[in-house]
Amino acid sequence: MSRPAIPGLVPAAALTRLGALLLLGGAVALSLPDVLSALAGPALWAGIGAMLTAGLGAGLVQRSRHREQALRQEKTALEERLRVAADLSQAFEKSAVLLRDADGTIRHWSAGCERLFGFAAAEAIGQRAHELLGTRFPDGGRRAAQDHLAATGEWQGELRHRRRDGRPVVVAAHWILRREAATGAVVEVHADATALKAAEAALRAGEARLRLAQEVAGIGTWEWDPEADGFLWSPEHSALFGAAAGSPGPTTLESFLALVHPDDRPAVRAGAWRALESGEYEAEFRILRPGRDGGEEVRWLLGRGRRMPGLAGRLGPILGVHMDFTARKEAEERQSLLMREVDHRAKNALAVVQAVLRLTKADNARDFGRAIEGRVAALARAQTLLTESRWMGADLLAMLRGELDPFLGNAGSTRVSLDGPPLTVAPMAAQPLSMTLHELATNAAKYGSLSTPGGALDLTWTADHARDRLRLRWAETGGPPLAGPPAGRGFGSRVIRTTIHDQLGGEVSFEWQPTGLVCLMELPLGRVVARPDGGRRA
Repeated sequence: MSRPAIPGLVPAAALTRLGALLLLGGAVALSLPDVLSALAGPALWAGIGAMLTAGLGAGLVQRSRHREQALRQEKTALEERLRVAADLSQAFEKSAVLLRDADGTIRHWSAGCERLFGFAAAEAIGQRAHELLGTRFPDGGRRAAQDHLAATGEWQGELRHRRRDGRPVVVAAHWILRREAATGAVVEVHADATALKAAEAALRAGEARLRLAQEVAGIGTWEWDPEADGFLWSPEHSALFGAAAGSPGPTTLESFLALVHPDDRPAVRAGAWRALESGEYEAEFRILRPGRDGGEEVRWLLGRGRRMPGLAGRLGPILGVHMDFTARKEAEERQSLLMREVDHRAKNALAVVQAVLRLTKADNARDFGRAIEGRVAALARAQTLLTESRWMGADLLAMLRGELDPFLGNAGSTRVSLDGPPLTVAPMAAQPLSMTLHELATNAAKYGSLSTPGGALDLTWTADHARDRLRLRWAETGGPPLAGPPAGRGFGSRVIRTTIHDQLGGEVSFEWQPTGLVCLMELPLGRVVARPDGGRRA
């Protein structure tokens, strides 16, 4: 029994025939009647329509599902953007952000602006920002900032505002121009930089103080990298070595050692290499640097440093300082010389005192005491002059005035004239020469021109540098007439001859003229005089 045909379905036989015809279509040319006969009527057309309707419906459902999924994704992204925008809005509200027109009129004033500047939103809105805050602009002023904003769309810089309570505040400002706004609105973002500026100012002041301290103390910093043999030093180091400011310094250890005194280079080099093992650098050495007179001067430097940690497997750099301690070194040398000189002078003074005691003769104890007292006082005066000069020497004119002070400027007719160039007597010659002058003054006061009101004394001295001679001429006039030289030598004349010849290596002669004694003394200039001091007369 055959099954009834279902409306809308194509009979299987018809489909079979149609498929066969299509398969054969590549080999046999089919005509339209053949195809139509194969389709066998309207039932086939109804089935094809139903199939097409079902296929189109399935496609629409699939596309609808894809569209729904895309819309859900867009919704999720939009919600995320809205959340971010809300977070940013809160952040901007907490930050110091204001919105203003091109002329500066404030349209929005955030809570952050209220906290930073102290003005409430009701006080700020409608005011011009630069007038409300008393803004001080950097170089170029407000116009330069506005021109840059108009040209580039934004401006960044440092501004100085005034808070509501009058206190200043420094801000890092960022302006953004909203070109889409009809009024040319500007968003201003401000960050408080007062503490940062104060820290920068304190840092600059500290660096300036450090540079000043280094200059005053004569200290320069340096760094040596032993791995690359690179040497760096500070500008103060250039001044320490007498180089011009900004001149390049040594770049290697050897180029630095070339500036060290040749006799001290081995010790400094050894100290540098020793620091690589011990981690500590210390050295004392001399340098030769340009002097003020165009020559070279010797300066003493003290170096100290420490090796810093380096990368794994590498030697770290050595950082250190060099300090000029020439003054301390010279003071140490002077102190050592002073100790030797004091020891030598003390022994000499005791020997002189012993000789004075042994050789001084007098008719009575009173005269003996006076003679001893005067000669010891001469030694004391020379000692005082040396002490005042820190044993650098004694001024010859001061020494002469000390011995002849009782006869200078008195109301009588006695006249003492001192004439000669300024000279500083060496420490070793000060006491012997002072003793010689004391003996001559004592003899003149007792027997010569200084013993009478009408007497006079002319004491002159000259320095002959070419022949290395110091000549002193002691000439008395107006005293008691002299018949000739004395019959014998007294203690004073023996002291003078012994002192000039034996201690000072000079020569002395006495001329007993009828008008008075003339004593001529020639001494080695380099041995007696510490330094010439120019020209001065007394």
